[in-house]
Amino acid sequence: MAKRRDAMTAGMALVAVLVVLALGFHRLGPRGYQRTIKADERRVEDLRSIAQEMRIQNLRQMPIPASVAKLRQSTGTNLNDPVTNAPYEYHPMFGTAYELCATFATGSGAQDRWDMQPRWDFWNHPKGRYCYRLDASKVTEY
Repeated sequence: MAKRRDAMTAGMALVAVLVVLALGFHRLGPRGYQRTIKADERRVEDLRSIAQEMRIQNLRQMPIPASVAKLRQSTGTNLNDPVTNAPYEYHPMFGTAYELCATFATGSGAQDRWDMQPRWDFWNHPKGRYCYRLDASKVTEY
């Protein structure tokens, strides 16, 4: 009787482990979707790095560049989309204001679903093309 009870307990434990694994894989989604989320995270990191470089140039009392290509000459910042390799959109505006744009495959909520790290609200974005309005003279939550 004890053997049968031990076998039943082991069987129930195995089923519980398999259910937890299945739920975990379901929550993570397919590998392709994970790559898409990682590419969007990389886009945000690239845009944040560009914004930081723009802020540094402003602190050095250098004017914001007319094109993002000018920024490449002075830094090692990645200025291209990680998937398409197209340059990020950059639109100088008035004074020290500018826009940085990228096309995101997912909205910020998709990353938050998988990532337990807190996100800065400023860098949240919808799916599709989205532009961040920035000012090199002001501190942005990086």
